[in-house]
Amino acid sequence: MERVFNTSTGSGRTYTVGGVVRRAVTLRGTYTVFRQVNGWDRGPLGSLYRPRYFNGGIAVHGYGAVPPYPASHGCVRVSVSAMDWIWSSSWLKIGHTVVIR
Repeated sequence: MERVFNTSTGSGRTYTVGGVVRRAVTLRGTYTVFRQVNGWDRGPLGSLYRPRYFNGGIAVHGYGAVPPYPASHGCVRVSVSAMDWIWSSSWLKIGHTVVIR
């Protein structure tokens, strides 16, 4: 079964973190969820709501603003309510596959 969520991914813009300039992209590929935080996870680029990490510091996470265009630093943003649903379901647990197309 598939589900569809409104999302916002990497904006393509450059940003600087720790003195390093990077481009905000969400890389295509197949990944595995390896870490999760049940709450707000504070990071160098801001706080992520209930993130499920799948590619280094890249995660599917809840966020207050999920515009209908790419706006993140590379993460997959979903609404806070969508992330709460994901946590309450059997979806996207540690070890599960994430496919970015």
